[in-house]
Amino acid sequence: MRAALRQLCRHGIEALRPQKVNDKVWRKPAVSKRVAADLRKLALRNGTYGKFDVELGVGWDPAWDTPDRPKKIMHQMDLAGDAASSSTLIDNILQIGSNKGAIESIRPPKEHKRDRTRESRAQKIEALVAQADEKIEEYRLEMEGKKPKPGIEEEFKRAVKGSSW
Repeated sequence: MRAALRQLCRHGIEALRPQKVNDKVWRKPAVSKRVAADLRKLALRNGTYGKFDVELGVGWDPAWDTPDRPKKIMHQMDLAGDAASSSTLIDNILQIGSNKGAIESIRPPKEHKRDRTRESRAQKIEALVAQADEKIEEYRLEMEGKKPKPGIEEEFKRAVKGSSW
């Protein structure tokens, strides 16, 4: 975190952006998104969000936020005019997610292990075993349907295919 603060003091917002070197290769940002998020949350908790002291390396400049985040934060700051609601403002700011447009999984989430009891796992397995015979029969019929029908035409195709060797 100290190295990230030094980079922010030296380069400002450029430390958070990837850099193109020699018009060919892209170099990773000096401060990763994860570390930047940690520094931002720390500034919110300490009450130094909105200003950055270059000499002390404390705080977070709102210009460093992701493009859509400042609008939401400034709107919330306007709404929270008094100091009494500053703690709720910080809680609300911490809940703003930056991962817009994430692909939702097709499979439902597994949840925590404490939520997946032995009994529920056993019921799930029993339900799958009950369907297994039907699925096996369905698969077998599907595979049979893919096979060519016996006849002279198929024998001829096999002979032609073999003669090309």
